[in-house]
Amino acid sequence: MRNRITILLLALMLPLGLSAKAQAEGLDNREATQGIETMRAVYDVRQSDPDVMLAYLRGIASNHENLLKEGVEPDLRMVFIAAAVKFITTDPQPEVAIDHGDTLEEIAQAVDRLGELGVKMEVCAAATRAYGVNNDTILEPINVVRSGFIAVMGYQNQGYALVPVY
Repeated sequence: MRNRITILLLALMLPLGLSAKAQAEGLDNREATQGIETMRAVYDVRQSDPDVMLAYLRGIASNHENLLKEGVEPDLRMVFIAAAVKFITTDPQPEVAIDHGDTLEEIAQAVDRLGELGVKMEVCAAATRAYGVNNDTILEPINVVRSGFIAVMGYQNQGYALVPVY
């Protein structure tokens, strides 16, 4: 448990510390983004720990902002699959709500922020069914799709780079 808390704190602090350090040292990603006008990526979100998922959601928002700093237009997609679906609902299961209520509120805020940034989000209906999540309770602006796997494969076939969030 202590190790998980330490890892979580580091994950939350890393974007802040790295961003300040990057600015102070003039760090950038010019080599990786050279010649790229638009960055197309699909995040395959299967995170089963809500605290870690929250850190990733915040990291994705930072990625969006950093791409803009690099002069690259972000075209980011997210597909929620597996246990991750339990944390993106307005009606969480009692054991999830009791253990992670504050985190679920922060996840909802992070989803709102990502939507404001223009990140397109989808959730797998097969996963919501498997985990007992009512599709009508999925957070806005996440769209319910038939299959998260088909969504991830489809975006990859359209040229989106895969970013696993497991």
